[in-house]
Amino acid sequence: MATTTAAFSHLLAPGLRKVFFDEYKTWPEEYSKIATVESSSRAYEEELVTAGLGRFERKPEGTSLIYDDPIQGDKKRYTHVTFALGFRVSREAWQDDLYSVMKKMSKELAMSARQTVELEFGSMIDDAFAGGTHLGADGKALCATDHPLLVGGTYQNRPTVHTDLGVGALRSSLERIELMVSERGLPIMTFGSTVIVSPTFQWVAKEMLSPKTEFAPYTDENQINAFRDMNLGYMVYHFMSDSDMWFTLAQKSEHDIKFFWRQKPLFENGDDFDTKDAKFSGFMRFSYGFTDWRGVDGSSGG
Repeated sequence: MATTTAAFSHLLAPGLRKVFFDEYKTWPEEYSKIATVESSSRAYEEELVTAGLGRFERKPEGTSLIYDDPIQGDKKRYTHVTFALGFRVSREAWQDDLYSVMKKMSKELAMSARQTVELEFGSMIDDAFAGGTHLGADGKALCATDHPLLVGGTYQNRPTVHTDLGVGALRSSLERIELMVSERGLPIMTFGSTVIVSPTFQWVAKEMLSPKTEFAPYTDENQINAFRDMNLGYMVYHFMSDSDMWFTLAQKSEHDIKFFWRQKPLFENGDDFDTKDAKFSGFMRFSYGFTDWRGVDGSSGG
């Protein structure tokens, strides 16, 4: 249905001083600061988990060496989803709009597209501990206590008992990232780089990770701040529904959270010949998720 002059009749009153419109500032793009953003030219992208070769074995003199084979794991498919929205307005409503509210709607359409991307990506962060529809190739949530390894055994990238962000909790999180192993159970080199927090916990993160803080926070014994020389930063993420939730991430090259653009937002407009309505639309396709859990550790808070 088109927007009509009847629906916006108050815009025609000459004495109206100001029109209030939902034109709010939005946060700078956040999803791309967390995810590795790539382009896709297919209906879906697919990745395969593979364990490489194991460690060298002792070879007594005169005996044959041992041959090893890579181990194939499960696949992860990223199927792109289409998102679209539009609006239409009659020519009369457009012509009689004294306060240019209708002209702002195209800007509102662009804002809606941007917010949709952030909220969709944020839904995966919200599911980091429950899984839901956002699972890795191993069938587990992003942060779990029992990620199965292809050679047997498991690894956990969250505390057994969830806890709020604090000095001890962050220290344990950094240790779990640094002690991560490959699918073969061999040590890999990963280090925590960024702590992701909600606005509620940004003050805790800032006090702990400020480079000017020489002494450990929340103590009165002048203990040295062990985080000071670790080049560890923090990011406030505004699209988590749980304010207690927090994460430690390795650098982008060392974790697997990703976002695929199949079609970046495309905005079009046209006129309906019969009704003389103006029509505007936005269209985009994307997918997001993770194949591997390594390089990420988190907690849903206490």
